Amino acid sequence: MSVYPLTTNIQRFSLDDGPGIRTTLFLKGCPLHCPWCHNPETQSQEVEIYYHEAKCVRCGLCAEVCPEKAITPPGPNGEAPQRDREACSRCMECVKACQYQALTKVGEEMPMEDILREVLSDMPFYKSSGGGVTISGGEPLLFCDFVVELALRLRKEDCHVAVETSGFGKWEDLYRLSEHIDLFLYDVKHIDDSKHKEEIGVPVAPVLDNLRRLSERKTNIRVRIPVIPGFNMDKDCFGKIGDFLLGLDPPPEAVDLLPYHGFAEGKYEQLDRPYKYVGLESLERDDVLELEDILKTKGLSTTVGGTVGVGKR
Repeated sequence: MSVYPLTTNIQRFSLDDGPGIRTTLFLKGCPLHCPWCHNPETQSQEVEIYYHEAKCVRCGLCAEVCPEKAITPPGPNGEAPQRDREACSRCMECVKACQYQALTKVGEEMPMEDILREVLSDMPFYKSSGGGVTISGGEPLLFCDFVVELALRLRKEDCHVAVETSGFGKWEDLYRLSEHIDLFLYDVKHIDDSKHKEEIGVPVAPVLDNLRRLSERKTNIRVRIPVIPGFNMDKDCFGKIGDFLLGLDPPPEAVDLLPYHGFAEGKYEQLDRPYKYVGLESLERDDVLELEDILKTKGLSTTVGGTVGVGKR
């Protein structure tokens, strides 16, 4: 049965999600649980609620209207209301009652026509820059039917389409997408299966196998490696990743190193989730140049921070 995804954002004038000026559509739902995830609101497929404490005036209306009693009233000394997200039925009554936008809904079901209208509104910028639309997440492979339909509609308008994927999913779905997608932005986070499963929750073998098979189809692929301190930020790991990528037929057109940043820490607070990297400083370009050199020495084309150039079919 086809699943229609929720969306969390349509980000216009994006410069880091593929070549040229792009619009990125973020879908809600991912089988991975990366503790550094920049978009934690896209992990669950269900509607969620952000709590913006700075906007909360402690009026207590949210607690009054909650039918599940999942919100405690504000404390006598100005303590913020507390939320039991396990008890929450996501009825959104608290969001409707909040007059100060301290509570906001995360996840919308947008009709296909509305999505197309929004993302195609910047076609002149795509044409002039070699850009287009990037379908991201979450994990687009969870919503293969939807992504295929959207890609077909976009390409009828001569719009370049990219998909950002973890590669963790059914090969049959990835194969279907490969027939309609101009560029894959494919994450490789680690090469060691036990390390990958321990930190992210899924084995790496399907990711690498799908990448190998996708390469054999001569698909346009840019591999993206998030550089995470304490996880994969070491020479041995990058050397093994480089060797694997060189063994692909053909190797990816480029490898983009994405240095860790903590810009999403506030999102975890708004979702009442723990964040593993509290206080960890963001990496700068100079911090990853040694790792980039390992890949360059092996003959791989690399960038730090994202893609450059124009889209190609």
